[in-house]
Amino acid sequence: MNLAESIRLAFDSIRVNKLRSFLTMLGIIIGISSVITITTIGTSLRATISNTMTDLGGASYIYGYVDAVYPEDVDWETFEYPVMEDDDFISYQDILDYKAAFPDEVKSVIATWNVGTGTTTGETYTSKVMVTGSTAGWVDASSLDMVAGREISDADCLEEKATAVVSDLFVKYALDGENPLGKQIEVSLDNGSVLKLYVVGVYKYDAQKFGTSSSNTPEKDYQTPIIIPVTYAMGLSDDAWRANGFDMLQIMAAEGTDASMLALETTEYFDEAKYGEEGEFYFFCRDMASQLAIIDTVLNVVTVAISIIAAISLIVGGVGVMNIMLVSVVERTKEIGIRKALGAKNRSIHSQFLTEAVVICLIGGVIGILIGMLNGFLLSKVAAMLVASYATEISSMLSLTVRPSMTAVVISVVFSMLIGIIFGSYPAKRAAKMSPIDALRYE
Repeated sequence: MNLAESIRLAFDSIRVNKLRSFLTMLGIIIGISSVITITTIGTSLRATISNTMTDLGGASYIYGYVDAVYPEDVDWETFEYPVMEDDDFISYQDILDYKAAFPDEVKSVIATWNVGTGTTTGETYTSKVMVTGSTAGWVDASSLDMVAGREISDADCLEEKATAVVSDLFVKYALDGENPLGKQIEVSLDNGSVLKLYVVGVYKYDAQKFGTSSSNTPEKDYQTPIIIPVTYAMGLSDDAWRANGFDMLQIMAAEGTDASMLALETTEYFDEAKYGEEGEFYFFCRDMASQLAIIDTVLNVVTVAISIIAAISLIVGGVGVMNIMLVSVVERTKEIGIRKALGAKNRSIHSQFLTEAVVICLIGGVIGILIGMLNGFLLSKVAAMLVASYATEISSMLSLTVRPSMTAVVISVVFSMLIGIIFGSYPAKRAAKMSPIDALRYE
């Protein structure tokens, strides 16, 4: 008997005993669907985090911080955080020196200074704005596109120019869509002061990145950022204590640069150039690539651990397959005797029953894979809805990706076949070893 004939007979047997065959598959279906559901959720979560960070440019980001040096045996009840002096902050010149030290590895260094919120009144609308000082490269680092003009430059910062980069929505509503380049705008801040700025560039406002895509606020009422040179912004500040520098930097690695390595080199650079071993403060970096790798490792471990636990149910399913195949052998004893009397070899009998066990497990495995993928998809959608309902701004930035693990699918198919072979071998061997005379006399 060839393989095709064995498969045909297996399907005939399944059709004759539909309910029993389905109940036999049930353990396989539950086990496989559980594994696929868990791996789909894990893979989708990793892909969502990775794609979201990629969309935001996060994979190449490095965040640098200035922090106090804590004693090894620090007593938190009595410890007093040291006061930062002007020299302890990172100055704008320090940033320029750092960029000069890594010209090929660093694309931009972003340091921001919040000026405040305010309004600009046009002929038709009063636009809400948020004025922020930044070093060169804010638009690019924010993964936004320029519509016209240019970004804030190092020259603007060095000369403390009153230049500004505004959004296309600002141009649309505050300036009635007129060409804004070179024009002066007036921003009335909430603290009562008025800023007179010259527009040098326009960026395209991205509602998703700014967390307004899912809000019910009309577009004309969006509060859009206006970016001005950070040094000019610092000059507007009443906070003289911090007016000379920053305690946090956002560094964007150049394309092809190892962000993790650059983070280490950046830490060493600032420790040597600015913060000595005996100082009260030090500089450290956290790169998003390393953080993503840690998250990915944790998700992998959890997914594998839970999948192994879920796969234990496959053993129960395999025992069920063995049990039902033994029952099938007993029920078909006379059939086996007749086939042997007609010249069927032990190998043919063994192949028939083993093929039937494999087919049952394989069908159960395929059904389990489809159910598992459906479960993973539905759970991912439910999770996205919950995030959207509780954290609108976060959900608007998420790049939801539902991605079944193809490795898990292939392994599940192979594992289903192995279960059929392992747990179907004994019943098949028992059927093959039957004496034709005893089988024909069986009632």
